[in-house]
Amino acid sequence: MLTGGMTTAADMMRITQPAVSRLIRDLEMDVKIELFHRKGNQITPSAEATAFLAEVERSYLGMDQLRAYASDLRQSLTGSLRIASLPALALGFMPHCIAAFAGNRPKLSILLDGLPSHLVLERVAGGQFDLGFAEVPADRPLLNFTPIKAQLVVVLPVGHRLARHEKIATGQLVGERIIMLARGSYLRHTIERALGDLGRYERAFESPLSAIACALVSQGLGITVVDPFTAADFLGRNVVVRPLRPDIDVGFSMVTSQNRPMSRVAVEFAAQVQLLADKYLSVLSSDPQN
Repeated sequence: MLTGGMTTAADMMRITQPAVSRLIRDLEMDVKIELFHRKGNQITPSAEATAFLAEVERSYLGMDQLRAYASDLRQSLTGSLRIASLPALALGFMPHCIAAFAGNRPKLSILLDGLPSHLVLERVAGGQFDLGFAEVPADRPLLNFTPIKAQLVVVLPVGHRLARHEKIATGQLVGERIIMLARGSYLRHTIERALGDLGRYERAFESPLSAIACALVSQGLGITVVDPFTAADFLGRNVVVRPLRPDIDVGFSMVTSQNRPMSRVAVEFAAQVQLLADKYLSVLSSDPQN
């Protein structure tokens, strides 16, 4: 039908004309429809043949689309990725990672949800998310954990007396007004354990989010001790950031399910997160005001 003649069709298919005639007869017997009208040596397609051809073309197009989709899957160019993250990473670092990963993957669908760490663990274990990022004080059943190494930092208003120090020891925080994270979080417990022996610092404000604590610092209301990812997001906003000594790990981990294999997309995104973490935090040492 595409060539307009049996001879041309035979040449295109590199078979004999009788072979083409035989294939047509076999097809007509199989579908039980007269696809061609025959008159002497001439053959013309029936209306049913025209309709049948349109359906065949749609089927071939569908197969082409499936092959293209499979190719995109192999190259992690399509599919979906569901990420749950504690707010400290969801508000800055995770969007940075997603932008770097999705830039050359326009067909990829990504969901990012900010949740408390205990809900991140619960929902990754339940299969609602492919990857999670959370504060993890101890191993949990049904989950795999990959630590994201980072140490606590001190965030101070520009011009604060401690800003002249390259590093700040916990003992130097005596007498300071410290904006603490809300009670009940693992990070709050870690910070209190580090500062607990001081006994002489003022707790004027509290917030459940590191970002709010840093925003309060930017208004000159005190200093705070938080994770470096949140601190990096506030550079250039009337704050300076200094390492806290001794080093205290923030306790963040990437979380995956032991019962569900990771997709190719999730595996590649997870690998990129590890690479981007150090690069993201490098701004803390390269910022001129810092």
